[in-house]
Amino acid sequence: MSSSVPHSYEELEGAAGREVFFRPQRYRPADLLPIAFTVRVLVAGQWSQPALVDVAQGGVAVIWPADQPPPAVDAAATVELVVASQLVQASVFHRGEARVAVLRPSEEGQVVGLALVGSPLDVDGLLQVRDLQRWQPHQGGDLGLAVSPWQVQGHQEFRAAVGAFRLFLEDARDNLHQLERILPWSVIHGDGPPADQSHAVHYLPRSGWVPCDSHARRALVERLFSEFVPAVLGHFGTIDSAMRRATPEEMPALKHYSVRHLHELLMPAPLLQRAWSKPLGYPGDFECMNYMYFRPFEGATLYGKALHLAACASLPACAVRARKDLVKQEILRLVQQGRPGRPVRIASIAAGPSQEVFEMLSECKVLPHAMEVVLFDQDRAALSFAQRRLAPLVERHGKRLKLVVLQDSIRRLLHDPSLFSALGPFDIVFSSGLFDYLRLDLAAQLTGNLVGHLAPAGRALIGNMAPHNPARWVFEHHLDWNLLYRTHEQMLEFGRLGAPTAELQVINDATALNPYLIVQRS
Repeated sequence: MSSSVPHSYEELEGAAGREVFFRPQRYRPADLLPIAFTVRVLVAGQWSQPALVDVAQGGVAVIWPADQPPPAVDAAATVELVVASQLVQASVFHRGEARVAVLRPSEEGQVVGLALVGSPLDVDGLLQVRDLQRWQPHQGGDLGLAVSPWQVQGHQEFRAAVGAFRLFLEDARDNLHQLERILPWSVIHGDGPPADQSHAVHYLPRSGWVPCDSHARRALVERLFSEFVPAVLGHFGTIDSAMRRATPEEMPALKHYSVRHLHELLMPAPLLQRAWSKPLGYPGDFECMNYMYFRPFEGATLYGKALHLAACASLPACAVRARKDLVKQEILRLVQQGRPGRPVRIASIAAGPSQEVFEMLSECKVLPHAMEVVLFDQDRAALSFAQRRLAPLVERHGKRLKLVVLQDSIRRLLHDPSLFSALGPFDIVFSSGLFDYLRLDLAAQLTGNLVGHLAPAGRALIGNMAPHNPARWVFEHHLDWNLLYRTHEQMLEFGRLGAPTAELQVINDATALNPYLIVQRS
């Protein structure tokens, strides 16, 4: 039963003033578009075809032709109304007797009001034809859907892969909901007593650190990781492979097809939901990084947690952790070597949560040499998180560690080569994710600016995602996360343009998906 009535009957209002005396509404031709009208009037044996002024249930008003004398008031007439539209061929909508009720002049000419006698005009029928003609499917086109955003010739493999993944996710959601009903809250969401110290935290090789505070929770995560996660990643790869056969012109239709079938089923994963919704205005913010670094089992439901675990186990997420480890080892090696007569200086560009710096400082109980770290980002929330987490480590290392946190725009970073002049020269400047968004000229320009802040023999480490990302389909179709992927040669190209005299090489991270251009100043 409908619950749309907003008030009780005694509270409902009718008309007011003169409108209390009901009068059928009149409609001008523009009110009834796209219906077209032809009016024919027979008076004293002569047919006329005047222009329509308006129609109502009780009659019509017309502009009488200037070359014919107007009829007299109370003269008998026959009115014939012919309507036509795209859906309705021209046909007589109404034919009936009338009398001339009104004669009055107007700017357009003499207005003749014709009151229908006997059968009234079916205005509701006119409105229904109008509404039917005006209505369009919400995606445009016609009811045959010959033109739809998801229509594209061919690509049966892509369509079949998307359909198969949808069925898989629907079944997995139902199965995991059943499992969730029989498991205690603590097994799914934690907060249970640890089985013993060795089970307090459990590491899964491709997902990161998963808190496992009981034997049951550890068994749950391991089963998801061994059964559900590989299946999800297999579907990712199959759809991605099929997507790559499409031309740029075909891609919007395939994206629409994928979103219609899968988007709602993917969004329970917090990592995917945040990357898509972009609460800070861009994808891949520091919270997305934190999910991939150390929060891979998040979600409101077991299905959401399982899907989030799969996303955090995908190759791009593994590459995020691998590149962090690569940079951390480079920093650690440099700090152990030291620099004669001065601190080791590090700059992190688009620093995000600064996980590599946090881990390196945490693993060093005592810094072997003094160190200065500059964190640069345009995101206040990311810098606040990093600074808050690093504060105890800065206090622990005392005078051996200096932390400088800079918030400024990427625009200034790109165009102001003096931005870090008062803080360098640096022994390592690294940027792990920013160059994924920079076109060639800007990538070359920023490379030159960063190399200009290096000490002699200093190194710039510049990461860029490689084109073979097997989750590119998810990134582009469901997250609106579009990267500028580059091969090794393309990374060397912007390196040569930005730093023509520097020594260049490209090294792979552990996954080979997020290589680094090493630019060493001579």
